[in-house]
Amino acid sequence: MKSILLSLIIAIPFFGLSQDIDKEAFHADIVTLYQTGMKTFKPLIDGEGKIGSNGNTTYASSLKLNGAESVEIDVDAEGSHTYIARYTFKNVRDSKAKLEEVSNMILEATQEFGLTKETITDIGYVGYQKHVIEFPADNIDDMGKHTSFSVGLTKDGNPMSLEIVASEILWK
Repeated sequence: MKSILLSLIIAIPFFGLSQDIDKEAFHADIVTLYQTGMKTFKPLIDGEGKIGSNGNTTYASSLKLNGAESVEIDVDAEGSHTYIARYTFKNVRDSKAKLEEVSNMILEATQEFGLTKETITDIGYVGYQKHVIEFPADNIDDMGKHTSFSVGLTKDGNPMSLEIVASEILWK
């Protein structure tokens, strides 16, 4: 009995170290984020902003995507709001598979809005690639009427890190 209790006491701190995503809660959060972004992320701003070296102002967010380690809303000089959620995962054997899993969860949550997924080049991410979930259109005006998401690997290895970026509509 003492050894079981001792094992639990030792193991309890490690439960908080791994980031898990509850698919149902994540799905609901993504839908809320999509719908909010169809107007503006401004209602999600929580607290005072901090001006960064790039001139943008960063705020905390009242909506934290399920499992996210940190979230923020970045506001640029033109007043466009970008939602950024960061995740760190330990003991992931295949970081690209985890990236695929997370981007597919976003795609599943947003399929009812007609979004599709593609992989594009972005030098800001490991392997110079990110997954983009957006409204499929050849016309920027049509694309700009929908919230879009991107998911990129920011650190490979153990632990691995990725970020989810949501952009509100361009045309308000």
